[in-house]
Amino acid sequence: MNKNEILKDENNSNYITMQSAYPKYKEKGINNDLISFFFQFNHLKNIYRQGWLKGLLDTEKITDAESIADHSWSVAMLAISLIEKYKLDYDITKCMKLSLVHELGEIYAGDFTPKDNVTKEEKHELEKEAVKRVLASVEFENDFYEVWEEFENQETKESVFIKQLDKLEFMMQASCYDLDVSYLKASIENITIPCLKEIVEELIVLTKGNEIPYLLKNL
Repeated sequence: MNKNEILKDENNSNYITMQSAYPKYKEKGINNDLISFFFQFNHLKNIYRQGWLKGLLDTEKITDAESIADHSWSVAMLAISLIEKYKLDYDITKCMKLSLVHELGEIYAGDFTPKDNVTKEEKHELEKEAVKRVLASVEFENDFYEVWEEFENQETKESVFIKQLDKLEFMMQASCYDLDVSYLKASIENITIPCLKEIVEELIVLTKGNEIPYLLKNL
């Protein structure tokens, strides 16, 4: 397969780089539940972040788009770095878990964008069922579902921090794509934590005059 070929996921309408390895090995019979879990969460490396492909990047840049796993890793690294740099009063282990688990449902539900016309409630239910599906094969004791729910419920200071960091990472990645982040107004408005706002303000200055996100060019 051409490495630049874009496929469609078997489970949803997302653009991917390759199909999940899990179905193939599941048919052969997997004894260790950690192997089953790995083959499933590893698929996040194959799923493009759909917002870039469905409107924000010019079509010629589509194959440069990051994966869901890329995004989750970046959020985790930002969380560690910000907590260390600003001596923030957050549980760093909890923040790491929230960063890495918050997209787990996208393995099967997919990565929804505003163009998909899916409500917040529908998205939550689809992802909840997807997380349960992923974890159904996991026999060892874990708190992955509880961590995912904590992120969704936004009732702890760590979950609020990671939610805002999720938006900040999106803006920082847009900067890497040479986009003018001042056009990402919804993300800007959702960032209220002072040290994150400070970073956003600098990103706006740094990216001023860059390319306008593709979806907004003709508005």
